[in-house]
Amino acid sequence: MSNTSKKYFEEDFKKKIWEEAIKEISRAKSEKEIIKTLSRALTPSELNLLEKRLIVVYLLKQGFTYRKICEIADVHYNTVSFVKKGLKKPIRKKKVWSEFGSSNKREPRFSKWPKYKGV
Repeated sequence: MSNTSKKYFEEDFKKKIWEEAIKEISRAKSEKEIIKTLSRALTPSELNLLEKRLIVVYLLKQGFTYRKICEIADVHYNTVSFVKKGLKKPIRKKKVWSEFGSSNKREPRFSKWPKYKGV
């Protein structure tokens, strides 16, 4: 998979985007229309990756072993493990800092290097 930027978006903006994506997918009347909708935003390799992960989810729910899932879906053991952990863990909530301090970021307790006092 190609490298993507690490830019993060505001929660309100992401919520609107997901709502719009869900509307588009829910309008689809068949599997072909869903794939067509997704292919507007995903490359063929990304669609293939999504399909494999969905296969892993399905096979995990059917009770298949990791080894059998790896054979059927042609994925690595770590992928099966990652997907299974994702099914078990709750959705993370963004950590909220208290307003005790003046800023939302913590100050480092110790500096690695002493501060340089210029000439």
